[in-house]
Amino acid sequence: MRKMRVLLLSMLVLATSTLSAQKAEDYLGVNRLKFNGEEYQLGWSARNSRMYMQEFFPANQNPETYTDMFTISVDVAPQMTPQLAVQAKEAELSQRKEKKKDVWNWATCSSPDGTEWIIDFICCSGSQDSLEIVEFDVHRYRMIDVDGHPALQLLFYSHRAYGDDIMPFMKEELADLRKKSLNALIEFKVDCKAIQK
Repeated sequence: MRKMRVLLLSMLVLATSTLSAQKAEDYLGVNRLKFNGEEYQLGWSARNSRMYMQEFFPANQNPETYTDMFTISVDVAPQMTPQLAVQAKEAELSQRKEKKKDVWNWATCSSPDGTEWIIDFICCSGSQDSLEIVEFDVHRYRMIDVDGHPALQLLFYSHRAYGDDIMPFMKEELADLRKKSLNALIEFKVDCKAIQK
């Protein structure tokens, strides 16, 4: 999971930099939120000179074994637009699908005015004969204002199924979860203007 976080950050900013993460500190002025009717609380955070990331979990869930996670990240010195960020994510997924075969499908869409972009995808870990985790993720990229300057915000929902729960999830739950999560993420609003630097 930690490697996936680092890869996400490097793809987003097109730079390699070390994130400092200790306890879950609230850098964005958001320590709890509600998504898809469920309450989430801050469970992990990290920052560097330009990127702030916070992960939120329902009660009794954690970064390593979560079922549901919501992430907010803000790049205060963005080198790409929301559209370019989605294209970078597509390139990463395509490479993973070809080399590791741990990505199955993805889809992208944009707002009518083209200022916001969404990508959702399915990935997994384990062997083809013995899957350990199947993960559904949906990312929403948009530009926001932070202290009078443009910043790139990523809103990111993730759901995981483990072991024996994988097949029921894929057959009975995924289609409905995808529809609800996409709609909820499109409507989701959060204010990240009070960034702690």
